[in-house]
Amino acid sequence: MQIEPGTIEHIETCASLLAQIYAEPEYGENWKDNDACNYLKRFYTIEPSGCFVALKNQEIIGAIFSYSYPWQAETLVYIQELFVSTKHRNMGIAKSLLNSVGNGKTVKAWLVANDNTSASGFYKKMGFKKDSPYKFNYGAINR
Repeated sequence: MQIEPGTIEHIETCASLLAQIYAEPEYGENWKDNDACNYLKRFYTIEPSGCFVALKNQEIIGAIFSYSYPWQAETLVYIQELFVSTKHRNMGIAKSLLNSVGNGKTVKAWLVANDNTSASGFYKKMGFKKDSPYKFNYGAINR
């Protein structure tokens, strides 16, 4: 397995993988490949250097899409998407993808993860905490 910088050519394959993973029972989401592709392109466009893919025998088995921005006196990284194919989980791939972000420097990161999912458990194991002065709010605009 190797980690490489993501390229625009990787987006379609990553989108297919994202749609497949999020369709699984843990999430039960219904992503069309085209919508997933447009979604990932948007975040790739923000900061291509924050995108990495995990390859095994030249096949994409996972990816991370992140972007950074100045936050007070430091840089904050926002993890938009981190996903690994089901059959390649628990092999250190997600950890390797996560550690690819930040150009080898220790950086602070934020993300949103659904409670009671394997992703939430993974982030907790990686040292991420729910406690924060910020609360994620959700609602409709222009109802």
